Amino acid sequence: MIRNITVIGGGSTGYAATAFFTAKGFSVTLYDNDKFSDVLENVREAGGLLMRGSAGCGFYQPAGVTTDPEKALAGAELIVVCVPATRQEEVANTIAPCLKPGQHILLSPGNLGSFSVRRVFDRHGIDPEANMIAELEGNLCPCRISGKAEVTIGLPIRKKKVAALPGSKTSAFISFAEGVLDFVPNRNVFEGALLSDNYVLHIGTTLLSAAKIEDMGEDFILFQHGLSDAAIRCTDAIRRERMALVAKFGLEERDSATEFFEELRDWKNHPEYDVFRTLTGPDSLTHRYVAEDCWACGALALSCAERLGVPMPTLRAIIQLASSINGTDYAAEGRNLENLGFDKSLSMDEIVARIS
Repeated sequence: MIRNITVIGGGSTGYAATAFFTAKGFSVTLYDNDKFSDVLENVREAGGLLMRGSAGCGFYQPAGVTTDPEKALAGAELIVVCVPATRQEEVANTIAPCLKPGQHILLSPGNLGSFSVRRVFDRHGIDPEANMIAELEGNLCPCRISGKAEVTIGLPIRKKKVAALPGSKTSAFISFAEGVLDFVPNRNVFEGALLSDNYVLHIGTTLLSAAKIEDMGEDFILFQHGLSDAAIRCTDAIRRERMALVAKFGLEERDSATEFFEELRDWKNHPEYDVFRTLTGPDSLTHRYVAEDCWACGALALSCAERLGVPMPTLRAIIQLASSINGTDYAAEGRNLENLGFDKSLSMDEIVARIS
Protein backbone atom coordinates (compact mmCIF):
# COMPACT_ATOMS: atom_id res chain seq x y z
CA MET A 1 0.00 0.00 0.00
CA ILE A 2 1.22 3.48 -0.76
CA ARG A 3 2.32 5.75 2.06
CA ASN A 4 3.05 9.22 0.67
CA ILE A 5 0.42 11.47 -0.93
CA THR A 6 0.80 14.99 -2.27
CA VAL A 7 -2.38 17.04 -2.43
CA ILE A 8 -2.36 19.95 -4.87
CA GLY A 9 -4.89 22.69 -4.19
CA GLY A 10 -5.20 25.51 -1.69
CA GLY A 11 -8.99 25.54 -1.77
CA SER A 12 -11.60 23.68 0.21
CA THR A 13 -11.11 20.31 -1.53
CA GLY A 14 -7.35 20.52 -1.00
CA TYR A 15 -7.94 21.20 2.68
CA ALA A 16 -10.47 18.35 2.93
CA ALA A 17 -8.27 15.83 1.11
CA THR A 18 -5.25 16.73 3.22
CA ALA A 19 -7.12 16.34 6.50
CA PHE A 20 -9.01 13.21 5.41
CA PHE A 21 -5.98 11.33 4.08
CA THR A 22 -3.88 12.36 7.09
CA ALA A 23 -6.65 11.03 9.34
CA LYS A 24 -6.39 7.72 7.47
CA GLY A 25 -2.71 7.45 8.34
CA PHE A 26 -1.07 8.65 5.12
CA SER A 27 1.88 11.03 5.06
CA VAL A 28 0.40 14.02 3.22
CA THR A 29 2.05 17.10 1.76
CA LEU A 30 -0.18 20.04 0.81
CA TYR A 31 0.99 22.17 -2.12
CA ASP A 32 -0.16 25.11 -4.18
CA ASN A 33 1.57 28.05 -5.85
CA ASP A 34 2.47 31.42 -4.38
CA LYS A 35 -1.01 32.83 -5.02
CA PHE A 36 -2.20 30.56 -2.21
CA SER A 37 0.66 31.33 0.17
CA ASP A 38 -1.65 33.01 2.70
CA VAL A 39 -4.01 30.04 2.74
CA LEU A 40 -1.12 27.62 3.21
CA GLU A 41 0.46 29.85 5.85
CA ASN A 42 -2.73 29.55 7.88
CA VAL A 43 -2.12 25.79 8.06
CA ARG A 44 1.50 26.28 9.08
CA GLU A 45 0.60 28.79 11.79
CA ALA A 46 -2.14 26.55 13.16
CA GLY A 47 0.11 23.49 13.05
CA GLY A 48 -2.47 21.53 11.06
CA LEU A 49 -6.02 21.45 9.79
CA LEU A 50 -9.29 21.23 11.70
CA MET A 51 -11.75 18.95 9.89
CA ARG A 52 -15.41 19.22 10.82
CA GLY A 53 -18.67 17.82 9.50
CA SER A 54 -19.90 14.56 8.06
CA ALA A 55 -16.57 12.85 7.31
CA GLY A 56 -15.35 13.00 10.89
CA CYS A 57 -13.98 15.63 13.23
CA GLY A 58 -10.43 16.19 14.36
CA PHE A 59 -7.24 18.22 14.07
CA TYR A 60 -4.67 16.77 11.68
CA GLN A 61 -1.09 17.78 10.98
CA PRO A 62 0.12 17.18 7.40
CA ALA A 63 3.69 16.03 6.84
CA GLY A 64 4.44 19.17 4.84
CA VAL A 65 2.97 22.41 3.52
CA THR A 66 4.82 24.10 0.66
CA THR A 67 4.68 26.34 -2.41
CA ASP A 68 7.73 24.59 -3.92
CA PRO A 69 6.64 21.96 -6.48
CA GLU A 70 9.91 20.03 -6.30
CA LYS A 71 9.62 19.68 -2.53
CA ALA A 72 5.95 18.82 -2.85
CA LEU A 73 6.56 15.95 -5.26
CA ALA A 74 9.71 14.57 -3.67
CA GLY A 75 8.80 11.13 -2.38
CA ALA A 76 5.16 11.33 -3.48
CA GLU A 77 3.59 8.13 -4.71
CA LEU A 78 0.10 9.48 -5.41
CA ILE A 79 -0.56 13.07 -6.49
CA VAL A 80 -4.14 14.19 -5.86
CA VAL A 81 -4.98 17.31 -7.87
CA CYS A 82 -7.80 19.25 -6.22
CA VAL A 83 -8.22 22.36 -8.37
CA PRO A 84 -10.97 23.70 -10.68
CA ALA A 85 -11.02 22.39 -14.24
CA THR A 86 -9.64 25.69 -15.54
CA ARG A 87 -6.45 25.18 -13.48
CA GLN A 88 -5.72 21.56 -14.34
CA GLU A 89 -3.51 22.37 -17.35
CA GLU A 90 -1.58 24.94 -15.31
CA VAL A 91 -0.92 22.38 -12.58
CA ALA A 92 0.17 19.77 -15.13
CA ASN A 93 2.71 22.23 -16.59
CA THR A 94 4.03 22.95 -13.10
CA ILE A 95 4.52 19.36 -11.99
CA ALA A 96 5.65 17.82 -15.30
CA PRO A 97 9.33 18.81 -14.91
CA CYS A 98 9.36 17.35 -11.37
CA LEU A 99 7.52 14.13 -12.13
CA LYS A 100 9.21 10.77 -11.74
CA PRO A 101 8.10 7.39 -13.12
CA GLY A 102 5.67 5.64 -10.80
CA GLN A 103 4.11 8.84 -9.48
CA HIS A 104 0.46 8.59 -10.51
CA ILE A 105 -2.20 11.29 -10.74
CA LEU A 106 -5.75 11.42 -9.39
CA LEU A 107 -7.93 14.40 -10.36
CA SER A 108 -10.64 15.46 -7.91
CA PRO A 109 -12.94 16.52 -9.38
CA GLY A 110 -12.13 14.88 -12.71
CA ASN A 111 -14.18 16.93 -15.16
CA LEU A 112 -12.25 15.41 -18.10
CA GLY A 113 -9.03 17.00 -16.89
CA SER A 114 -7.16 13.81 -17.78
CA PHE A 115 -7.14 14.96 -21.42
CA SER A 116 -5.45 18.26 -20.51
CA VAL A 117 -2.95 16.60 -18.22
CA ARG A 118 -2.10 13.95 -20.81
CA ARG A 119 -1.49 16.58 -23.48
CA VAL A 120 0.88 18.47 -21.21
CA PHE A 121 2.73 15.31 -20.24
CA ASP A 122 3.05 14.35 -23.91
CA ARG A 123 4.64 17.73 -24.66
CA HIS A 124 7.14 17.07 -21.87
CA GLY A 125 7.94 13.62 -23.25
CA ILE A 126 6.51 11.76 -20.24
CA ASP A 127 5.89 8.08 -20.98
CA PRO A 128 2.15 7.29 -20.59
CA GLU A 129 3.09 3.90 -19.17
CA ALA A 130 5.13 5.52 -16.39
CA ASN A 131 2.54 7.87 -14.90
CA MET A 132 -1.13 6.90 -14.85
CA ILE A 133 -3.81 9.61 -14.87
CA ALA A 134 -7.19 8.88 -13.31
CA GLU A 135 -10.15 11.02 -12.36
CA LEU A 136 -13.00 10.83 -9.90
CA GLU A 137 -16.62 11.10 -10.95
CA GLY A 138 -17.45 14.41 -9.31
CA ASN A 139 -15.48 15.65 -6.34
CA LEU A 140 -14.04 13.95 -3.27
CA CYS A 141 -16.73 15.59 -1.14
CA PRO A 142 -18.86 18.73 -0.82
CA CYS A 143 -16.87 21.02 1.46
CA ARG A 144 -16.07 24.63 2.33
CA ILE A 145 -13.23 26.42 4.08
CA SER A 146 -15.04 27.48 7.24
CA GLY A 147 -12.23 29.29 9.05
CA LYS A 148 -8.47 29.69 9.11
CA ALA A 149 -6.98 26.21 8.70
CA GLU A 150 -10.50 24.75 8.99
CA VAL A 151 -12.68 22.82 6.56
CA THR A 152 -16.27 21.59 6.90
CA ILE A 153 -17.33 18.51 4.91
CA GLY A 154 -21.01 18.25 4.04
CA LEU A 155 -21.49 14.53 3.37
CA PRO A 156 -19.69 11.31 4.35
CA ILE A 157 -16.93 10.21 1.98
CA ARG A 158 -18.13 6.86 0.69
CA LYS A 159 -17.32 4.78 -2.40
CA LYS A 160 -15.92 6.87 -5.25
CA LYS A 161 -16.30 6.13 -8.94
CA VAL A 162 -13.01 6.40 -10.82
CA ALA A 163 -11.63 5.86 -14.30
CA ALA A 164 -8.18 6.19 -15.84
CA LEU A 165 -7.39 7.51 -19.29
CA PRO A 166 -7.49 5.15 -21.07
CA GLY A 167 -10.02 3.00 -19.24
CA SER A 168 -7.87 -0.10 -19.72
CA LYS A 169 -5.61 1.25 -16.96
CA THR A 170 -8.38 1.71 -14.39
CA SER A 171 -7.92 -1.64 -12.67
CA ALA A 172 -4.17 -1.05 -12.41
CA PHE A 173 -4.77 2.38 -10.87
CA ILE A 174 -7.23 0.99 -8.33
CA SER A 175 -4.74 -1.71 -7.34
CA PHE A 176 -2.01 0.91 -6.97
CA ALA A 177 -4.18 3.23 -4.84
CA GLU A 178 -5.67 0.49 -2.67
CA GLY A 179 -6.62 1.85 0.74
CA VAL A 180 -6.65 5.51 -0.28
CA LEU A 181 -10.37 5.47 -1.05
CA ASP A 182 -13.00 2.79 -1.61
CA PHE A 183 -12.89 2.88 -5.41
CA VAL A 184 -15.48 1.56 -7.86
CA PRO A 185 -14.43 1.48 -11.54
CA ASN A 186 -16.14 3.39 -14.31
CA ARG A 187 -15.68 2.07 -17.82
CA ASN A 188 -14.06 5.30 -19.01
CA VAL A 189 -13.79 8.99 -18.14
CA PHE A 190 -16.85 9.89 -20.24
CA GLU A 191 -19.02 7.74 -17.99
CA GLY A 192 -17.94 9.73 -14.96
CA ALA A 193 -18.34 13.09 -16.69
CA LEU A 194 -21.80 12.41 -18.12
CA LEU A 195 -23.09 10.86 -14.88
CA SER A 196 -21.59 13.56 -12.66
CA ASP A 197 -24.57 15.30 -11.06
CA ASN A 198 -23.02 18.75 -10.80
CA TYR A 199 -24.12 20.11 -14.17
CA VAL A 200 -27.62 18.78 -13.53
CA LEU A 201 -27.85 20.16 -9.99
CA HIS A 202 -25.99 23.45 -10.14
CA ILE A 203 -26.34 25.47 -13.34
CA GLY A 204 -30.09 25.93 -13.65
CA THR A 205 -30.70 26.37 -9.93
CA THR A 206 -27.96 29.01 -9.72
CA LEU A 207 -29.22 31.00 -12.69
CA LEU A 208 -32.80 30.92 -11.38
CA SER A 209 -31.47 32.28 -8.07
CA ALA A 210 -29.64 35.21 -9.67
CA ALA A 211 -31.62 37.93 -7.87
CA LYS A 212 -31.13 36.29 -4.47
CA ILE A 213 -27.43 35.73 -5.12
CA GLU A 214 -26.89 39.38 -6.09
CA ASP A 215 -28.82 40.47 -3.01
CA MET A 216 -27.33 38.06 -0.46
CA GLY A 217 -23.77 37.63 -1.78
CA GLU A 218 -21.66 35.44 0.49
CA ASP A 219 -24.66 34.66 2.69
CA PHE A 220 -26.47 32.80 -0.10
CA ILE A 221 -26.79 29.03 0.36
CA LEU A 222 -28.08 27.25 -2.73
CA PHE A 223 -29.29 24.24 -0.76
CA GLN A 224 -31.48 26.44 1.41
CA HIS A 225 -32.35 29.54 -0.60
CA GLY A 226 -32.28 28.21 -4.16
CA LEU A 227 -34.51 25.14 -4.10
CA SER A 228 -37.73 26.68 -5.36
CA ASP A 229 -40.41 24.68 -7.15
CA ALA A 230 -39.30 26.26 -10.43
CA ALA A 231 -35.66 25.32 -9.81
CA ILE A 232 -36.60 21.71 -9.10
CA ARG A 233 -38.72 21.53 -12.28
CA CYS A 234 -35.75 22.88 -14.25
CA THR A 235 -33.47 20.31 -12.62
CA ASP A 236 -35.90 17.52 -13.45
CA ALA A 237 -36.05 18.59 -17.10
CA ILE A 238 -32.25 18.48 -17.38
CA ARG A 239 -32.18 15.19 -15.53
CA ARG A 240 -34.59 13.60 -18.00
CA GLU A 241 -32.56 14.89 -20.95
CA ARG A 242 -29.43 13.42 -19.38
CA MET A 243 -31.19 10.07 -18.87
CA ALA A 244 -31.94 9.90 -22.60
CA LEU A 245 -28.34 10.78 -23.43
CA VAL A 246 -26.62 8.26 -21.15
CA ALA A 247 -28.99 5.54 -22.32
CA LYS A 248 -27.22 5.82 -25.68
CA PHE A 249 -24.06 4.72 -23.85
CA GLY A 250 -25.84 1.83 -22.16
CA LEU A 251 -25.87 3.69 -18.83
CA GLU A 252 -28.50 4.63 -16.26
CA GLU A 253 -28.58 7.46 -13.75
CA ARG A 254 -27.16 6.55 -10.35
CA ASP A 255 -29.47 8.71 -8.23
CA SER A 256 -32.33 11.08 -8.93
CA ALA A 257 -31.23 14.72 -8.67
CA THR A 258 -34.86 15.73 -8.27
CA GLU A 259 -35.43 13.37 -5.35
CA PHE A 260 -32.22 14.61 -3.75
CA PHE A 261 -33.44 18.20 -3.85
CA GLU A 262 -36.83 17.17 -2.48
CA GLU A 263 -35.08 15.42 0.41
CA LEU A 264 -32.99 18.53 1.04
CA ARG A 265 -36.19 20.55 1.41
CA ASP A 266 -37.59 18.00 3.85
CA TRP A 267 -35.57 19.05 6.90
CA LYS A 268 -37.66 17.05 9.39
CA ASN A 269 -37.29 13.64 7.75
CA HIS A 270 -33.75 14.03 6.40
CA PRO A 271 -31.50 15.38 9.17
CA GLU A 272 -28.57 13.54 7.59
CA TYR A 273 -28.17 16.55 5.29
CA ASP A 274 -28.00 19.15 8.07
CA VAL A 275 -24.30 19.93 7.57
CA PHE A 276 -24.64 19.87 3.79
CA ARG A 277 -27.41 22.46 4.06
CA THR A 278 -24.99 24.90 5.69
CA LEU A 279 -22.48 24.96 2.81
CA THR A 280 -22.45 28.51 1.46
CA GLY A 281 -22.41 29.59 -2.18
CA PRO A 282 -22.50 30.35 -4.95
CA ASP A 283 -21.82 34.02 -4.28
CA SER A 284 -21.92 35.11 -7.94
CA LEU A 285 -22.90 33.83 -11.38
CA THR A 286 -19.23 33.33 -12.25
CA HIS A 287 -18.93 30.79 -9.42
CA ARG A 288 -17.73 27.31 -10.38
CA TYR A 289 -21.33 26.07 -10.08
CA VAL A 290 -21.86 27.92 -13.36
CA ALA A 291 -18.48 28.52 -14.97
CA GLU A 292 -16.89 25.13 -14.33
CA ASP A 293 -20.01 23.00 -14.69
CA CYS A 294 -20.91 24.63 -18.02
CA TRP A 295 -17.34 24.56 -19.36
CA ALA A 296 -16.53 20.98 -18.42
CA CYS A 297 -19.23 18.31 -18.13
CA GLY A 298 -22.06 20.49 -19.45
CA ALA A 299 -20.18 21.19 -22.67
CA LEU A 300 -19.38 17.49 -23.10
CA ALA A 301 -23.02 16.50 -22.59
CA LEU A 302 -24.21 18.94 -25.26
CA SER A 303 -21.46 17.83 -27.64
CA CYS A 304 -22.26 14.13 -27.21
CA ALA A 305 -25.98 14.84 -27.56
CA GLU A 306 -25.41 16.65 -30.84
CA ARG A 307 -23.20 13.85 -32.16
CA LEU A 308 -25.83 11.26 -31.22
CA GLY A 309 -28.93 13.24 -32.23
CA VAL A 310 -30.32 13.42 -28.68
CA PRO A 311 -32.26 16.64 -27.96
CA MET A 312 -31.23 18.52 -24.79
CA PRO A 313 -33.13 21.82 -25.13
CA THR A 314 -33.20 22.72 -21.43
CA LEU A 315 -29.51 22.13 -20.81
CA ARG A 316 -28.64 23.95 -24.02
CA ALA A 317 -30.83 26.89 -23.01
CA ILE A 318 -29.33 27.32 -19.55
CA ILE A 319 -25.77 27.00 -20.84
CA GLN A 320 -26.56 29.60 -23.51
CA LEU A 321 -28.03 31.85 -20.82
CA ALA A 322 -24.93 31.41 -18.66
CA SER A 323 -22.77 32.17 -21.71
CA SER A 324 -24.64 35.40 -22.36
CA ILE A 325 -24.44 36.49 -18.72
CA ASN A 326 -20.74 35.72 -18.32
CA GLY A 327 -19.54 36.60 -21.83
CA THR A 328 -18.14 33.12 -22.47
CA ASP A 329 -19.35 30.63 -25.06
CA TYR A 330 -19.15 27.60 -22.80
CA ALA A 331 -20.47 25.10 -25.35
CA ALA A 332 -17.91 26.17 -27.99
CA GLU A 333 -14.93 26.91 -25.72
CA GLY A 334 -15.40 24.19 -23.12
CA ARG A 335 -14.47 20.54 -23.07
CA ASN A 336 -16.57 19.43 -26.01
CA LEU A 337 -15.65 16.47 -28.22
CA GLU A 338 -13.69 18.51 -30.76
CA ASN A 339 -11.73 20.42 -28.13
CA LEU A 340 -10.86 17.10 -26.50
CA GLY A 341 -9.34 16.02 -29.80
CA PHE A 342 -12.14 14.03 -31.46
CA ASP A 343 -12.80 15.09 -35.03
CA LYS A 344 -16.38 15.38 -36.30
CA SER A 345 -15.74 12.47 -38.64
CA LEU A 346 -15.47 10.06 -35.70
CA SER A 347 -18.51 8.17 -34.54
CA MET A 348 -19.28 7.96 -30.85
CA ASP A 349 -18.43 4.25 -30.88
CA GLU A 350 -14.99 5.09 -32.30
CA ILE A 351 -14.48 7.79 -29.66
CA VAL A 352 -15.47 5.49 -26.80
CA ALA A 353 -13.13 2.80 -28.14
CA ARG A 354 -10.23 5.27 -28.06
CA ILE A 355 -10.72 6.21 -24.41
CA SER A 356 -11.57 2.72 -23.14
